[in-house]
Amino acid sequence: MASDWRDDRIAELEGQLTAKDARIAELEAGLAARDARIAALEGQVAALTKQMAELLEKLGRNSRNSHLPPSGDPPGSHAGKGKKSGRKPGGQPGHGGVTRKLLPLEEVDEVINLFPKECESCWTALPEVLDPWARRYQQTELLPPVKRHTKEWRCNEVSCPKCRYRTRARYDATQIPASPFGPRLMATTAALTGDYHLSRRKTQRLLLELLGVRMSLGAVSAIEERVSEAIEPAVDDAWKRADEAKVKHTDGTSWAQAGQTLALWTIATTAVTVFKILANHTKETLKPLYGTLRGDPG
Repeated sequence: MASDWRDDRIAELEGQLTAKDARIAELEAGLAARDARIAALEGQVAALTKQMAELLEKLGRNSRNSHLPPSGDPPGSHAGKGKKSGRKPGGQPGHGGVTRKLLPLEEVDEVINLFPKECESCWTALPEVLDPWARRYQQTELLPPVKRHTKEWRCNEVSCPKCRYRTRARYDATQIPASPFGPRLMATTAALTGDYHLSRRKTQRLLLELLGVRMSLGAVSAIEERVSEAIEPAVDDAWKRADEAKVKHTDGTSWAQAGQTLALWTIATTAVTVFKILANHTKETLKPLYGTLRGDPG
């Protein structure tokens, strides 16, 4: 029996349809693989973006925005923060000073009354009569056990019984201290800022909260200067001993301050340890720290 041409055509079309189905399946598999690849790449991008953000956050950490100490900050990290006014640090010319207020009488632990001996007008001997408007000077000190102790000197004004002229006891620098703070209190303040590395503001707060001593930031700075002058002979002696030592161990670290890089160098010997702040690490700058060199330099 002769084959019908239509059967051949049907077979041909079925073959073409099968080929198209196979091509569609191939394309669908390719699209699925592409979608999976895109999803994997998007996951990698998200992970890398998160990792980069974490690294940038760690890179930007310093003593101002984290728990890191200032010594961990890179040199120059604080330079250029804000505009420079060209003025020197500290109080400016014309700035009104702040006068220390005297403690109220109920907080004074000890009162010393000073009286004029004779009238400045007729030189008559004067009686010791308390003056309610006496000029007051105070000094706050620390006494064992550690507590605030305020002593007050009063320059009383006394009326002459003969001519009624009023004479006030003169300010006696041999009896009235020049500073409102005693030597123990000044030594404690300097130790807090120098040895314990507290800021002046934290030192001010600690003295108030722990001892009830009110002290301005300017007073803290003035105490640092007075104590520095007082211990200068001891510091000179320590440097002399360091210079005479046969063996010296040194180490240095740098930091930025007011746009300038400074270096703190330590020189340790068997007798003393001294510190020096320098402007740089150059050989010529460091050379004076070592004093007279002994032995073979090679």
